[in-house]
Amino acid sequence: MFCPTDRLDRAPGVVLRPMPEWGLAYAYTRARPALTELNATTWLIATLCDGATLAEIERDFAETVRRVAGGNAARDTLHRGLALLVEAGIVIRTPGATQETAP
Repeated sequence: MFCPTDRLDRAPGVVLRPMPEWGLAYAYTRARPALTELNATTWLIATLCDGATLAEIERDFAETVRRVAGGNAARDTLHRGLALLVEAGIVIRTPGATQETAP
């Protein structure tokens, strides 16, 4: 579904409203007007999507959750969370360059 060179970013106009005292955040999407509740995991994932590549996000996510999840579990959780965020229009994917272009 995702390629390691894909760059992921919050969609234009998305507003994240952290509610740390409740362990969650709300995301408002203007393109498809909606208010989405994010649990701590999807909130973390949304924050990591700042134009970084999937490989960078995987590394940072695994480092953050290493005490509670092993490498494979962290990767699976990340990919499920990313799929939900993309589907909700909160995160957008920009495919990375997978082939060199000839001059």
